[in-house]
Amino acid sequence: MARSIRVRLLLWYAVVLTGVVGGFAGLLYSEVRAARLAEVDAQLDAAAASLESALRLFPPFELAGEWPPPPPPKRGGPPKKKGPPGWKPDRPEFGPDPGFEGPEFGPKPPSREHLMSSLDLPGPPGSRSGALYFGVWRADGGVLKAVDLPPDTPTPTAIPGRPARSFRGSNRELVVAGPGGTSILVGRPAETVASDLTAFAWRLAGTGAAVLAVGLAGGWLVSRRIFRPIAAITDTASRISADNLSARIDAATVDRELVGLAGVLNAAFGRLEAAFDRQARFTADASHELRTPLAVIRSQAELTLSRQRSPDEYQEALHTCLRAAVRMADLVDGLLALSRADAGGSAVREPVELHRVTADAVELCRPLAEGAGLRLTTDFNPVTVQGDAGGLGRVVGNLVTNAIRYNRPGGSIHVGVERDGGEAVLTVRDTGEGIPEEHHAHVFERFYRVDKARSRATGGSGLGLAIAKAIVEAHGGTIGLQSKPGQGSVFHVRVPAAPARPGPGGREPGAK
Repeated sequence: MARSIRVRLLLWYAVVLTGVVGGFAGLLYSEVRAARLAEVDAQLDAAAASLESALRLFPPFELAGEWPPPPPPKRGGPPKKKGPPGWKPDRPEFGPDPGFEGPEFGPKPPSREHLMSSLDLPGPPGSRSGALYFGVWRADGGVLKAVDLPPDTPTPTAIPGRPARSFRGSNRELVVAGPGGTSILVGRPAETVASDLTAFAWRLAGTGAAVLAVGLAGGWLVSRRIFRPIAAITDTASRISADNLSARIDAATVDRELVGLAGVLNAAFGRLEAAFDRQARFTADASHELRTPLAVIRSQAELTLSRQRSPDEYQEALHTCLRAAVRMADLVDGLLALSRADAGGSAVREPVELHRVTADAVELCRPLAEGAGLRLTTDFNPVTVQGDAGGLGRVVGNLVTNAIRYNRPGGSIHVGVERDGGEAVLTVRDTGEGIPEEHHAHVFERFYRVDKARSRATGGSGLGLAIAKAIVEAHGGTIGLQSKPGQGSVFHVRVPAAPARPGPGGREPGAK
């Protein structure tokens, strides 16, 4: 099943946006929650501080839940009075007995009612911010005072210097240690804070979902814009066929990142069109070349069979047919060699001594050169290549045959082989009429002739150089031409050489 790049991009956008939006929303929610709780805790801290200040006015025995100390006796007066049986510090007054008032006893301390009334939060009941409640416990666990305290409130345990903040149900509470071993609990309902935070969380979720939706929609539009040129490229490529090879991608309409791809595809389409053109031209040329000898054979046969002929006339007709058949055989052999070269040449790759292969091919052509009155010289240095000896021999034969065929009377041909660095170089030099520069780019094309009339007269088919080029390229080499009219021609063939084997002097024989 084909995977979609657009879907994967959208999934990546979704993951990134979800992470970013979720992280930001979580951070913002935690900051807002901390700020709201800090506001509530600040109220509780202020209330606890007010209660702690009020408790510092209480006598220590009241905070500890003990009997008040007896007043000092009057000088010369009656003995100390003791409290009645069952007396406790929660009586209306805990100061000295009125019977002991006087200058000798000092001023009368505040009454218990006054101190208890001061042990409260600022403001009248019901007007406290956030409906605060509190409770104060003595050191013995008894409740000193409680205002609006929930009925299920347990006795807190306060640790001096370590305020304890917590949620109990929906209430936020603070427990601190007061003077004299007392414990102070201050709390307030936090439903409004929780509801506000819940509403804020929903707003964050809605905003995040909207941002995610907008981001995904934008990603979808951007991905469509990105892949639109690819769709145009696909459409152009789909129109390429054997009947329409001229379509090209307009590189001016694609994005910068796709210009290179468009150029590569246009170049590939150009090569494909050129290959089809060459194939069509090759088929037409091959048909034309084969039609001529076939027409000769047919016309000779029809003419000979039209009436009785003498033995000499029959022999002459047969010789003409034989020459036409030889020409067709040469042409078929050339086409077969080209097809093999197009398929990668011979699959056999073995060490080949190029100088020996060249010498053998030159010797086969020497009688032809001597018959044309040409001087053929050689200069071979030992060079080994990896390749097909038969194919390389055909390259040498074609080049030397061309040099013989298109040379001037009494001219010369020189064939050389040498090593140049990591390459083996074959050179074929002639003293012919030369080739004009405008034909240099076409002489290696199939069935191309510089002078078509003369080529037909000399029996050339226009495949020799094309075959040589195909075989050389199949060996990973190159073939080139240097020629000027009236100065002859020089063909250079370069193919990769095998690793050199040093001779007695430390160098490969023949190395430059």
